[in-house]
Amino acid sequence: MTDERRCCQFIGVLFLLLISATVSFALTTNQESRSGNKVSIVTGANGYIGREVVNVLWNREIKDGSISTILCLVRPARVEQEIQFWNRYLQNQPNGCRLEVLPYDMLDGGESILKALRFASTSKSLDSDGNKNIDICVYHIASVFGPSEDHVQTAKDNVQGTKDLFLAMAKIPNCRVVLTSSMAAVRGTGQEPLNGKFYTNQDWNSLSKLHETNWGSSYQWSKAESEHIAWDLAKEFNIPMTSICPSFVFGPPTGTLSEKCDKIPLSSSYSIELVGQWVRGESPVQSRLCVDVRDVAKAHVAAGSLPNAIGERFLVSTEARVSSEKMAEALAKVCRETKLGDPDAISFDGKFQGGAIPIGAQEVEASNRLQDILGVTLRPVEETIADMGRALLVAKDTAVEQ
Repeated sequence: MTDERRCCQFIGVLFLLLISATVSFALTTNQESRSGNKVSIVTGANGYIGREVVNVLWNREIKDGSISTILCLVRPARVEQEIQFWNRYLQNQPNGCRLEVLPYDMLDGGESILKALRFASTSKSLDSDGNKNIDICVYHIASVFGPSEDHVQTAKDNVQGTKDLFLAMAKIPNCRVVLTSSMAAVRGTGQEPLNGKFYTNQDWNSLSKLHETNWGSSYQWSKAESEHIAWDLAKEFNIPMTSICPSFVFGPPTGTLSEKCDKIPLSSSYSIELVGQWVRGESPVQSRLCVDVRDVAKAHVAAGSLPNAIGERFLVSTEARVSSEKMAEALAKVCRETKLGDPDAISFDGKFQGGAIPIGAQEVEASNRLQDILGVTLRPVEETIADMGRALLVAKDTAVEQ
């Protein structure tokens, strides 16, 4: 065998290995390869909200018959796990679009998001018809919520991750972004609304600060600061942007209402942990201003596709708190129906009467704008809590660490 032939064989093997390494991140379905020029990039795609956004995107493509790609960005250590999740969950479902799982580190200075953006904008499989105007929408959901060893640094990391993402997007044309903000960016603890009645999309948290002993205040600061920076950078680099500000997110985790729920690992989420404790009678039910994760996801997807959503800020929340007693009644009813929990073990905290606005009074203005601009109608709180309680009682797999 000649040296030239050996060299050719070596190059061929090396090429195959490189292709194999790339494909290891991809979720494959029975769908034939089709061309298209719509790409959705979801950061934090293995999280509670992220998975449901991907789910809504997938089902939208089935309904519309669109040809597009969804890139699920997750922590490098979660790539293989997330591939397995979607292989299980989408098993026997109609083919919707191409779905791939890619590694993402929001603290790498924007390197991984830039790689995903370049992958989306240059992939020949997405542009086989020669269309150079690839339409990319980034759903930036990834952030850290909950107590941590150094919550001040965690808050700063959330802000830096958002800044780096927008600086990366500035390098790629034809991109729009939907930023997952929070009601934490709208008002701080005890903060009065601007109009003296209820919070609107014009309200901003002006109270929360980085606080060494209060992780909640640090988190709230990070959401307000992240959204302020996002709007500034979107304006500076002419990036079409929409922000979504959900209240406390409840509802069944993606996959738990399907027949395959016993095979689906749950995302890790403070909401899942909290309601799990409530429905098992381990802690008293608390009244929260909240919204269903399924409606939050629908709002994200609508905001990423409708032209009139660009430049808008949406509060996504039911407009008044439901009492902890009514929420406890919904969970107790589920326990009786499923016979998987003890309804008598469920208790509620009736001492809390609300923050700046009492329980039962209108706390936010959201429904009309969500319906008129995004076409999204929110579920009642009792339905959300009941569905979530049922899902957590039935689900057999424990939550995986996000």
